[in-house]
Amino acid sequence: MKKKSIRDKLLKNFSLFSLIPVIIFCIVMLLYIASNVQGKRKDSVCSDLEHQATQLDKVLLQAYQIGQTVAEDEMVNQELAGSFKSERQRYESEIRLNSQLLGISRYFDENIKVYIVGENGGVYKNSPYSLEEKEYEREAWYEQIKESGEPSWFELHSMSYFVKTEEKEFISLGIPVSEEKTGRILGCVMVEIGVFDILHTAETQEEQGNLYLFYPDTNIKIIDGQVELYDNDRVTLIQKDGIAGHEQVEAEQPEILETAKFLTYWKKDFQEKGFGQVARFVTAYQQLNANDWILAYSMPKVEYYRLLISVLIVSVLVTVILILIAYSVSCRVSGSITRPILSLKEDVEKVQEGNFEIVVSCESEDEIGELAQQFNEMVTEIRNLMDRIQTEHERQRHYELLLLQAQINPHFLYNTLDSLMWLIRMENHADAEKMLEALTRFFKTGLNKGREIVSVKQEISNVESYLTIQLMRYKKKLSFSIAMDEEIRDFKVPKLILQPLVENAVYHGLKGKEQGGSIAVDCRKRDGVIVLCVSDDGLGMDEEQRKQIQKQLSEGIVEESESYGLTNVNERLKFFFGDSCTMSVESAQNEGTKVWIEIREEEVYVQNRDS
Repeated sequence: MKKKSIRDKLLKNFSLFSLIPVIIFCIVMLLYIASNVQGKRKDSVCSDLEHQATQLDKVLLQAYQIGQTVAEDEMVNQELAGSFKSERQRYESEIRLNSQLLGISRYFDENIKVYIVGENGGVYKNSPYSLEEKEYEREAWYEQIKESGEPSWFELHSMSYFVKTEEKEFISLGIPVSEEKTGRILGCVMVEIGVFDILHTAETQEEQGNLYLFYPDTNIKIIDGQVELYDNDRVTLIQKDGIAGHEQVEAEQPEILETAKFLTYWKKDFQEKGFGQVARFVTAYQQLNANDWILAYSMPKVEYYRLLISVLIVSVLVTVILILIAYSVSCRVSGSITRPILSLKEDVEKVQEGNFEIVVSCESEDEIGELAQQFNEMVTEIRNLMDRIQTEHERQRHYELLLLQAQINPHFLYNTLDSLMWLIRMENHADAEKMLEALTRFFKTGLNKGREIVSVKQEISNVESYLTIQLMRYKKKLSFSIAMDEEIRDFKVPKLILQPLVENAVYHGLKGKEQGGSIAVDCRKRDGVIVLCVSDDGLGMDEEQRKQIQKQLSEGIVEESESYGLTNVNERLKFFFGDSCTMSVESAQNEGTKVWIEIREEEVYVQNRDS
């Protein structure tokens, strides 16, 4: 009891001593990250967003410049003011204006595409894509531009208004074209800017947050993944694979609302850029100079402060490790005497569980060391005794299987001799001589110099000899075919595994069938599995009888019955191949029977073994 009390005191003192530096370390690390790392993280997010906003602003300003240039171009006004008396005039007008647009826009960003829609029905473009066939002057955006009478920005949309293209995420600018003297609307210039590459290049997109375009005080129709907020303000959610759909926007609704509240609160006195925290999110924003839209990036606070959380987790782990080290040292000091006894106790428990490979290593030269040595000797003796018992069991099992195999040959020999007797009685000496020659060849091949293992080719040879004998007996009532993949001809199997199956097919499948039938032996390799199949088109069996045979095969029942040959072969296969070999039976009444042997080659642990 006294030693136990000292041990507890040591554990307590070491634990307290280890906690002090851990707590100090954690506090210092947290303060350092809060004052330095998080500041750099904020600057990085804002810098990435500013880079995106600058690129977007640059392209939008170019779009505005090219739109105004085209709208004020004299040739454009002349073409839109005229009318077309024929399709040829329309075609010539399109050629002239398309060339003019290509000349004007060649100095600007390639993502900017310019289209002109005239009141006279003309449509012009600088895009290489074909225009969609529709009446553009009846589109809602066209009506809006005519009504406003001034340049109008259209919110982010996922499809072009004019062409079908794999590009996605467009911002459009519409500028009306009017006659200088009368002010009559002649049409409009629509500038479409592909912004996908701009919005998905910054490092902020690798964070666990979302990018938004916020449109304050606009009155444009809501499309795609946009939602309306606060006095007609809207926000569009931009994801890595494009603009979010309605369902995605609904799923992100809490974050969108918090971001919009933050931006709406500041929009009356809006700074050009900034960073803030609202509820569960942090938001960086940057106002665009081209159209006063706001590009914002928002992420959950948990993600933003993940480094602090990681440091806290590491600090806890370090604390736990130090406590474990202190506990280990205390245990080593206080348990130097009891440890060998506890180790011996654990080894005894493992032996009780059946692990006889235990060897106790004890360097003590006292009574404990002597006890450990005697324990090792006892375990060794038990292990040797169990090995002898296992060897005797396997030897007994081997002899039992040899007996099972030996029972097949007399059965076949009896049937063959019976056939020979009938041939001799009928004085059919030529067939009798051929049958006797085939029988001699069968037994010569089957003996295989006393070996239990044969190749698939040898087993097929046995089957061929057997079927030759049966063919002479049943003549036109029997036909057979044998197929074998050359790839498996040398694969080793126990002998006499196919002949009993063929014999079953003859006597139980075809013998009772008046018009006879055929037998097929097929040996293949499919996906690493050796498949041996014996099939016939004989009488077959009902489902109840098939299930009974399959049950005997699954449970390893070997008994005198019509399925004795099957169960005998199945048991010998299990002995040589274990669980890597399975046998199954397919049959239907008056349709025949198939017996399948499947051997998973990669799992075979007994091959090429001779007795």
